[in-house]
Amino acid sequence: MTSPPLPEAAQLAVAVIDDLASGQWPRIAEQFDPAMRDGLSEDALAAAWTQVVAMSGALESHGEPEVLRAGDVTVTNTALWLEAGDYTARIAFRDDRTIAGLHIMERKAS
Repeated sequence: MTSPPLPEAAQLAVAVIDDLASGQWPRIAEQFDPAMRDGLSEDALAAAWTQVVAMSGALESHGEPEVLRAGDVTVTNTALWLEAGDYTARIAFRDDRTIAGLHIMERKAS
């Protein structure tokens, strides 16, 4: 039997996106689960977001997160609109509200 998605996942995702846009790297990193802490430093997180902004400009807005359960995590997919590009923020949360995955993916025009 599959567990339901984490009830506050959409709000958690929006908070992470807001923290990305305002450069709150420590606030994001403190939410990482142990595997994320081992795999992604605050500096690497900052560098990745800086690269996205350098390519596509500042975040202008975001959509409502889509929330789904995938195994033992709740996954959110949130559309991001930057000045010169469209992206999706995919964030996976564990049931204890820690971040198990964080990906910013460019959305290609169809």
